[in-house]
Amino acid sequence: MRRGLMGWDEAELPKSALSARLERLQAAMARENLDALLLYTNLVRPAAVCWLTGFTPYWIESLLLVPAKGTPMLATALSKRVADWIRTTAWLDEIVNTPRPGTAIGQRLAGCKRVGVLELDALPAALNDDIVATAPKVELIDADSMFASVRRHIDDAERKLIEKADALALAALDQVDVAATDAGALAGLVEKHARLAGAEEAYIAIAPDLDLDRRLIQVSGPAPLARRFAVRASIAYKGAWVRRTKSFARDPQGARAMASADAWLAEVRSSIFAGLPFGSQIAASLTLPRSADHLLRRSWIAESCKGSYPLEVVDSSRSPGKDALPFGSFFVLSIELTVDDVPWLGAAPIFVGQ
Repeated sequence: MRRGLMGWDEAELPKSALSARLERLQAAMARENLDALLLYTNLVRPAAVCWLTGFTPYWIESLLLVPAKGTPMLATALSKRVADWIRTTAWLDEIVNTPRPGTAIGQRLAGCKRVGVLELDALPAALNDDIVATAPKVELIDADSMFASVRRHIDDAERKLIEKADALALAALDQVDVAATDAGALAGLVEKHARLAGAEEAYIAIAPDLDLDRRLIQVSGPAPLARRFAVRASIAYKGAWVRRTKSFARDPQGARAMASADAWLAEVRSSIFAGLPFGSQIAASLTLPRSADHLLRRSWIAESCKGSYPLEVVDSSRSPGKDALPFGSFFVLSIELTVDDVPWLGAAPIFVGQ
């Protein structure tokens, strides 16, 4: 755990931003007649609690209680000796250290009738049982849609953190030498650069031979790189996650095709706007006359944060959504194309403009 990197920096994440997020969430809770809201967090599901408080956990699970009025309380299975550390990483006035977070939360729910739970179906059974046993009269209600409606708004502070994470991902991918021959060594180099530059998390995946297999895999040992390959960097900085994928080719035909696809993706990033569904805008970009002759095998996914997972699929070419995009929302677009018979993978963050 690198305390210096994980520490809360108010210049990057002001209290005013966190306070505004809490106010928007509590306003939504009031519209739903909720007396409180529960947010679960652990190593792989940190996003909701981090967005609201700045706290990013490691291996121990915790529950955040958001009251209808007032500030949140974190009940965590972390020992008391790390409570001071938690306070250096988050905007939290009250932290309860206990081996039974569910019981501690249930005790605070006395007098409550309706309590929302983000991702209720995924709340660990032990926590759910302790809450129900301690507060048997409370009705637990799935709050996914309500939370997502508030969460999709990207404020200036979050945008800057996402842009910082993206800069780290791009700088790490700039370390890729197209002449590299060992996928394992290349993955290690990219990850090392990202972490030394300040990334809290860095997951590197490689498609070692795009002509044979376009799947991106984590490579932990020596593996040969073919003439055409792709590298994906999934990077976190202060709780903000992005993915960047770049494809590389040693042969002239492959290099030209990939440069063309890179330029197309850069154009798409700046052309996604509010008011229309994501899928229809991607489809329009892929069927422009100048693209139709050489862009084939078109598949894509759009990821965003709407709950406790930092990035999850919210739209795709397989089942494109019909909802109009709201202004200021954020996505990571990952796309697979064949460009002049050359396979290509790309991924980049997108902020939805007007």
